[in-house]
Amino acid sequence: MKKWIPRTAILLLAFIVTGCSPDKDQIPSDKTGQDKNPPVTNETVSESPWNGDWILLSDNILGTLHVTENDEAQFDYKLSGTQRTTDDSSPVSLTFEGNGKIDGNQAEATCEPTANCRMTIKMDGPTLQLTINDEVTDGSELILSGEYKLSSSIEETPMFRMKNDQFLIYGILQGDKASAVKAKLGNPETEGPDEMIHNYWIQKYPEKELIVTYYDDWVETISFTTTKDALEKEIAEHFEGDRYRNKDGTDYLLVPQNQDLLLYRPNEEDPSKITVLITVADENFYYSLEHGEISKVE
Repeated sequence: MKKWIPRTAILLLAFIVTGCSPDKDQIPSDKTGQDKNPPVTNETVSESPWNGDWILLSDNILGTLHVTENDEAQFDYKLSGTQRTTDDSSPVSLTFEGNGKIDGNQAEATCEPTANCRMTIKMDGPTLQLTINDEVTDGSELILSGEYKLSSSIEETPMFRMKNDQFLIYGILQGDKASAVKAKLGNPETEGPDEMIHNYWIQKYPEKELIVTYYDDWVETISFTTTKDALEKEIAEHFEGDRYRNKDGTDYLLVPQNQDLLLYRPNEEDPSKITVLITVADENFYYSLEHGEISKVE
C-alpha cells in the first residue's frame, strides 16, 4: 500500500479548530393527510433490478446513472458526471438523457443529445459495466464508461474495526483509492480542495459526519464525529495495541508496525461528542512523547 506522510502539525490545527463536523441538512417533516385505511390488495409489485441510482466507481469523477424501467422492457435514464478541478474554475460536467431497451441482463440505449452515440450496459447483480461507443478520450470530455454500483446495495459498515494492522473506519482504510471509498459509502455529498492544505482534496459524508482527505488520489486522513462511549466500546472489542494521552486530554491509539495513529478529543461545538482523526504518527508525535507532553496509558 502506498503511504504518504501528512503535515501532521497543520492537520492537528485543523482538527482542533474545525472539529471536522460537516453541516447537517434539514430533515423534511413527515407527510400528513395520508389515507389511514388504504385499500387492501393482493397484487404483488416486482421491483425491477435495473431501477435506481447507480454510482460510478471512479477515482476522479462523480458519476450517477439513474434508471427507470417502463413497460415492455423499455427504460428511461439520466447519466451525469462531474470532474473535480483544483483551481478556481468550475467543475467539468457532462449529462446524457435517453431511453433504451432491456434484454435480460443487458441493455442498449441512445445517449442523446450526442448524434450517433449509443451505450451498452451489462448487469451483474448489484454492478453494471457501462460502455459508451466513440467516447471522446482527448481530455475535453468526461469518461463516463466504467463500473457502476447500485446505491441501494451498499451495506452499512461498522464505525471501527482493525484490518491488517490498520484502522478500518466505516469500511475504508488509509491508502484506499476514491473508487474503493465510493464502493463502501457511495458518492460524497460534497467535495473540493482543502482550504488549509495545498494539494489535498476532501470529500464529505454528512450523514456519518465523516470527512475523507486525499493526497495524490490516495486516502491520506479520515476524520469523523461520534460519541466517546460508542468509539471506546469498539476500541475495547477490536484494538489490542498501546494507548497514549496528551496533557491536553487528547487520546491516541498507535499501530507501531506502520505508524498509523488514531486520535480523539472532545468536539468543541458539541461537548457530548468527540472528533476523531486517523493519520500517521510523525516527528511531532514522538517529540511530544519524548518530552512528556504525551504519555503511555498503563
